[in-house]
Amino acid sequence: MRKRPGARTKSSISASIAALPRSYLTLMAEFPLRPIRSGTEYERATKIIHRLALREGKLDNGEEAYLEVLEALLERYDTQHFPMDEDVPPTRVLRMLVEQAGMSVTELGALLGSKGAASELLSGKRKEPSKAQIARLCARFKVDASLFLLPVGAPANAA
Repeated sequence: MRKRPGARTKSSISASIAALPRSYLTLMAEFPLRPIRSGTEYERATKIIHRLALREGKLDNGEEAYLEVLEALLERYDTQHFPMDEDVPPTRVLRMLVEQAGMSVTELGALLGSKGAASELLSGKRKEPSKAQIARLCARFKVDASLFLLPVGAPANAA
């Protein structure tokens, strides 16, 4: 039997797996990285992302790599199952992201630098975050800044 060009043997696959960081393998055992196909898998993946996100900055290389791929899989599922309407207000997007992350107003306030600003944004009193707040939100939620901007010609913030 001839080997296909580029085909890997069982031993080379085992060696590749053995070379992965232990933390990555532990997470793979908990939730293997594959396309997310159901709401149940989506919920499990969200819980893992939330748990790892709480340790942001303290993850090892294996956890960082796993988190990056799992976030991409979740984003793909979101795009396929929950396409964003371009007319969704930034405050609604923020409420959805905060809810999915299981964050409190206090935690959002810590991220934004002001609990008052967090409360005003979530309530709709303020229509969009400041540029600095948008940068923090994009970094935390791994989303595009355009989600937090009002369309051109929309009424501006009172704040």
